[in-house]
Amino acid sequence: MDEMEQGAWRVVETLERAGYEAYLVGGCVRDKLIQRPLCDYDITTSARPDDVLRLFEQTVPTGIRHGTVSVLLGGFRYEVTTFRTDGEYEDGRRPQEVVFVRSLTEDLARRDYTINAMALGRDGVLHDPFGGRSDLQRQVVRAVGEPAVRFAEDALRMLRGIRFAAQLRFEIEDRTLQAIGYESQSLRLISRERVRDEWHKMLLAAPDLAIPLLQQTDTLRHILSRPQTFDLQVEDPWGWGIDPWRLAGDWAARAPQDLALRYALLFTAVRMDEARIEKTLAELRLSTRLKQEVRTTLLFAGENPNLWQDAQWRQQLFRHGDEGVWRGCCLFAAMHEPDNQRHWQEQAERRKSEQPLWSLQDLAATGDDLIAAGLPAGPLVGRTLQRLAQWVLLDPSRNDRDRLIRQALQWREEQNL
Repeated sequence: MDEMEQGAWRVVETLERAGYEAYLVGGCVRDKLIQRPLCDYDITTSARPDDVLRLFEQTVPTGIRHGTVSVLLGGFRYEVTTFRTDGEYEDGRRPQEVVFVRSLTEDLARRDYTINAMALGRDGVLHDPFGGRSDLQRQVVRAVGEPAVRFAEDALRMLRGIRFAAQLRFEIEDRTLQAIGYESQSLRLISRERVRDEWHKMLLAAPDLAIPLLQQTDTLRHILSRPQTFDLQVEDPWGWGIDPWRLAGDWAARAPQDLALRYALLFTAVRMDEARIEKTLAELRLSTRLKQEVRTTLLFAGENPNLWQDAQWRQQLFRHGDEGVWRGCCLFAAMHEPDNQRHWQEQAERRKSEQPLWSLQDLAATGDDLIAAGLPAGPLVGRTLQRLAQWVLLDPSRNDRDRLIRQALQWREEQNL
């Protein structure tokens, strides 16, 4: 038992000693049963939020309106939520009210999938009123109760179900899968940020499994298409007889877990045009940095690093940076040499270590040096430094202060600047 889990049980014990019921619940129980690495622990309890605040020294009222208090203990954060049921949902996203209850079973009944509707007590007893353990053994994702009702409460649960199936490599139970297809239009009610976050988890975990499920349930258009009338059907642009979206999932799954890289592989596989790419990046509310990383990686889609000479490697690193070139090499490997991923990552790292020039600041001569040597101050100095950088990238031994100044003056004399 690791330190974080020990802390979770201490929280449970503290609540029990005060006279309340308390259990580990949800994803941590699921992952513990299948021996999957755990990264967080949720606790459900009969204690009201005010009781939790009183019992622990360090707390944060994270979602106190919905009964959740974060307990800080031993450097870790534990979400402690009062047993509750949800009232009517106002917009397919959030309940109008929550009702605190004293029954663990009532609390588990409001959860999305059976594999997340289990609770584990400090005595080792598993509380599993909806057959979650059996579904784990059968490797099935099944909604708690009536699937359509669960999805009407919060439409994002549909994407969560697809994510669980992809991450765990499970099947989605037939009724649940059909309900996702029937109810997929309600995803339009969900904020783009929430959709994006679920999509990113799928893209990083198992895109080769997630994308076919998103296609099958017609939920893909609610991730990568605005408006929803945009036709995501793509003719086979490669002539390989492979659905381009499946190809996108396969390519992305081969690559390292990097969002920009996997986005670039997806867009390349389906040959999405630049306007659609920009629209998709904007609609998903991606950060400015991530958008730029995707654009840079796409520049490598037609490149073959096998053909780069030493000077071309230096040019690429100077222009796109080490991360850009690393992604470019990984993109090439995922598309054309999947068995050589490690080779291309090592090649990118080696070239990075040998790179002599990353910016104009790495030149041995400065703009002030050129002005002192006789070049007039102004835009000409900047242009000359850029040209000197390209000259050095062709032959790094040229990066000598006096030699750079002589070359700049020679170009000036030849009126070649």
